[in-house]
Amino acid sequence: MSPLLQKQTTHTLFNSMYLPKYELKNDSQPEFMIQFMNQYPDEIIETDHDESLEGMYVSEEEYWDKYYTDTPYEWNNGILEVKPLSDYLSNLLRHFFEDLIREYRSLGINFQQISYEIGFRMHLKKGKKIRKPDIGFVGPNSLQMQDDDCTYKGIFDLCVEFLSDSKPSEVLRDTKQKFKEYAEAGVKEYFILDRNETNTAFYRLKNGFYEKIDTRDGIVRSEVLQQFQFRIEHLYSRPDMMDLLDDPVYQHYVKRDYQKEKNRANNEKMRADFTENILEKEKIRADKQKNRADSTEKMLEKEKIRAEKEKVRADSTEKMLEKEKIRAELYKQKLIEFGISI
Repeated sequence: MSPLLQKQTTHTLFNSMYLPKYELKNDSQPEFMIQFMNQYPDEIIETDHDESLEGMYVSEEEYWDKYYTDTPYEWNNGILEVKPLSDYLSNLLRHFFEDLIREYRSLGINFQQISYEIGFRMHLKKGKKIRKPDIGFVGPNSLQMQDDDCTYKGIFDLCVEFLSDSKPSEVLRDTKQKFKEYAEAGVKEYFILDRNETNTAFYRLKNGFYEKIDTRDGIVRSEVLQQFQFRIEHLYSRPDMMDLLDDPVYQHYVKRDYQKEKNRANNEKMRADFTENILEKEKIRADKQKNRADSTEKMLEKEKIRAEKEKVRADSTEKMLEKEKIRAELYKQKLIEFGISI
């Protein structure tokens, strides 16, 4: 492959936009690269932070000043702890969970969802901790974050941690260490979502200690986020939101606008069908009445014809009787002429 590539560490701006790890040799650089590099001279960017800072001691003041903002560090009573990087499956799991939360917002329930950049401070028996849960939730009756707050000044009502394929120590931090810390601090619910399902768990605070939420039917029902519920299996099958419409677990909050429009259309159709049925019944009734009227008319026509025939017969009988009367009178006259008295 020509021209050859070689590793380099300078030209940071150029590399960040085009060649993250390599540059063309000087003797083979095209004109456009030379012009670009002249326009943006070499820049070496140094950072104060490195993963090697895991376990380093810093004061709380120094943590807030140097390590809280735009870094992956949490603060454990003076010790820096790095939040592990997420992986693709964990991101899929997170996105599905957040999709459900977005649908849940349609209920209009007042709550705050806090991202992992924002932490909260806990005063515990063994010291102070500053944690940045992957997602924190603040219920309607708790201290609300203000627009310019960069940290939550209270205790989150619900913390969610997503486990990736992390080191055992990082898994233990979420499943054991934070489990104890959040319980002592008063976090009402704690969800651990493991992309491998192994350590997935759902806890609720009771009398200062966490108890597993009853999920024997496979459904998690939150008390912090009232009416928010989901099937555990769906965290891993991740169906489309539209496929949840007929599931009674989600019907009250998933795709509510669509359901309203669908129900409105169904109601309109039902009304149209009802009106059509009424009109059809009215048409049938009218047809029956017309048939009865036609039948009556035919019967009357027949009766008229019969009456006319009767009249003809009566007229004929009357004429016959009149003729018979005349004939009888003539016969009587004949008898009188012959001297026969009747």
